[in-house]
Amino acid sequence: MTRIIIGLSIGFVLTLLDIYPVYSRLLQTLERIKTTRDVAEVHNFRRNSQIIKSPEEALTISRFYQDSRVHTLAVLEDDGESVTGVDLSAALKRYDLHSFDIIMDMGFDEVVKLIGKSSEKIVVKYEELLPCVAGDQHLAIGINYAEHGKETGQVRPFMFPKYVHTDPAIHQLNYTGGWLLDHEVELGIVFPSAVCAVADLDHMMIGFLVVNDFTDRATLMRKMDSKNVTGGKGFPDAKSKKGFLPTGPYMVIPRNWRAFVTELKLQLSVNGKIRQEGAAKDMVWDIDKIIEHSLAVKGEKKSFYQDKMVVLFEGDCIPANSIIITGTPSGVVFNAPAKSFIVGTVTRYIFTGGFFKAKMHPYILRQYLKKEMTNPHYLKPGDQVESSISFLGSIKTNVKE
Repeated sequence: MTRIIIGLSIGFVLTLLDIYPVYSRLLQTLERIKTTRDVAEVHNFRRNSQIIKSPEEALTISRFYQDSRVHTLAVLEDDGESVTGVDLSAALKRYDLHSFDIIMDMGFDEVVKLIGKSSEKIVVKYEELLPCVAGDQHLAIGINYAEHGKETGQVRPFMFPKYVHTDPAIHQLNYTGGWLLDHEVELGIVFPSAVCAVADLDHMMIGFLVVNDFTDRATLMRKMDSKNVTGGKGFPDAKSKKGFLPTGPYMVIPRNWRAFVTELKLQLSVNGKIRQEGAAKDMVWDIDKIIEHSLAVKGEKKSFYQDKMVVLFEGDCIPANSIIITGTPSGVVFNAPAKSFIVGTVTRYIFTGGFFKAKMHPYILRQYLKKEMTNPHYLKPGDQVESSISFLGSIKTNVKE
């Protein structure tokens, strides 16, 4: 009997030595950081005006549907309930699906001049706005803010594709039972033409928008590779469900995009209480680095989606009009397991014979999933989520049964 106890003890120590370096690196063993803070009620974007850059500084572009055609609007005012501006589609007699296509043959100053000389302004209600960018194949960056890396236990950015149609700023998300629905306010970037090299960024207009990269953490934990989280397995499945990519009311094309990015502040609130705040200038990979890393893996099947290996994007260049979702600041619901949870779970795994039924890492992940199912901070029907970025407007999501 003494030999059995000694053997189990040695096995326990060796198991910890095997698992702990991985989890200290991939699943940060910090106690949950409480991020929901009591603050003054956040302004509802449907009742309060938004700050819009002047066309000379940045073009603010919305899309709406009228007379069986998609129209592109140059937004000049936003009172929180509707936007007012110049109908570029009517002025140019072009009704392309993508707003960038409307102005693709024009320089920045030409568009500004067209807006300035147009005397007729139209008003479009928020409910009539389309997603500011259309499409269903996008590129996402995980762990691109250091503090978010700490709370989720990851140490470096990684990339994965997201396959879901965009939704408009007035957004209803239909909840499915069993989800662990999490929020992620993020800065999206869009290009008017394919990007084949980092140097291309200095010679084209770039669009910016606010998105919410919603995630079902239950699907993620069931499908992810706990030994290689940054391999991206499970992320496309967990983030590509219907309704998981609402966009802001407009795409903004700044004259000087590098300076513009340094001004951008991200914020997300749930039921009037702020949960996430951050600044785009704090991204671990800046936009140049995102493009560099994305192009470095072109054509390689490095991600999993629906149990198949898939490429990050098709072709040798990042496609035009796809959104690159650049990462979220800290304050999401999911946090990595605490050290005490890991130690306790490993102990049960050994002394209850769990090793006869499952490998260590999947076992711990399944136990943590059970624990997270009792976490009341995940989004649920009735919750109101507002995602905003300065100058890019706000998304209002109503989570429905």
